[in-house]
Amino acid sequence: MKEKESRLNQVLNSEEEIDLSLSYSKISDFDRNGAISLIRKREITGAGLKHGALVDDLLVDIMTGSEQCKDTYYRFDGEKPSATLGALCDIILKNYTEIPSLEDVTKIVGLNGFWSNIKNVDTLTAKFNTPEFWAYLACMYEAVDKIVITTPEYNDAIELVSILRNHKYSKPWLDNKHETIYQKKFSMNYKGFKLRGILDLITIDHVNKLVYFTDLKTGKGSALEFQDSFIKWRYYFQGAVYTAAFDTISKELDLVGYTLKPFQFLYISKSDKTPLLYIMSEKWLTASWDGFKIGRYVYRGINELVDEIYWCWKNKQYEIPKYIVDNNGVVNIKD
Repeated sequence: MKEKESRLNQVLNSEEEIDLSLSYSKISDFDRNGAISLIRKREITGAGLKHGALVDDLLVDIMTGSEQCKDTYYRFDGEKPSATLGALCDIILKNYTEIPSLEDVTKIVGLNGFWSNIKNVDTLTAKFNTPEFWAYLACMYEAVDKIVITTPEYNDAIELVSILRNHKYSKPWLDNKHETIYQKKFSMNYKGFKLRGILDLITIDHVNKLVYFTDLKTGKGSALEFQDSFIKWRYYFQGAVYTAAFDTISKELDLVGYTLKPFQFLYISKSDKTPLLYIMSEKWLTASWDGFKIGRYVYRGINELVDEIYWCWKNKQYEIPKYIVDNNGVVNIKD
């Protein structure tokens, strides 16, 4: 972390060299977790995130005939060894470019003091010399930069994709006569920043000159619980940023005179498996940029957050919030 901060601070000494790139998820991370998120590597981990990405990618492959999943995912039906055996695997994967021999693994075990209470060589070897251990190592070396998934995870994702393609609530957005563009990347300028994103689904009605932006979401909560996640994870930032990108995207796609319809989320739950289409209102778009209040809780908008993000980068301040620094370290206790 210190090395990362040092490198970032060197870049910040020259404003011209600052790569001011943001995504809606980065703004959300900053809002929820503070300025430390700006210098912390954001790990894309967790079963939920992986499952959602897999559903997205499988849907694109099926609808377009591409095979990007083959390059992105690796199927493995075993499990990572745990406890000491798991630590042994981590050491091997970090320090070896290929699977080491049984003799080399034995040396690693001795150097790290694993199972040091066992003196019998055969008994010690039996602790790690198992089919599961070697299968896991083989998987990790074969997978390289791919995302490891299991067959059940793959089958679950395939089921949701099938539902999305055939359910009466979602089928009209995936099977129609309109032009459809998947995974459209964009970048636009905003307050000196580059706001970037990837649109899951663009539907273009050329007859009526209408454009629909749709983001696919998956989750554990029921279909009716999506609005809780919408607020918790600041998905409204996504709707606002992607809507603002319409001018940029319409120029790239030559959509002169076309009208963008309200941003929408197509959500499907792993529990009830019922896809629902959630549409953002104009009021939500305004609130996303300017902030809003629910009960006593005040939610900051993109405008305020982007200004504060710039302040954090410019002043190399990632631990103390701006309002405390501006108040010379004085904090009023909330009542």
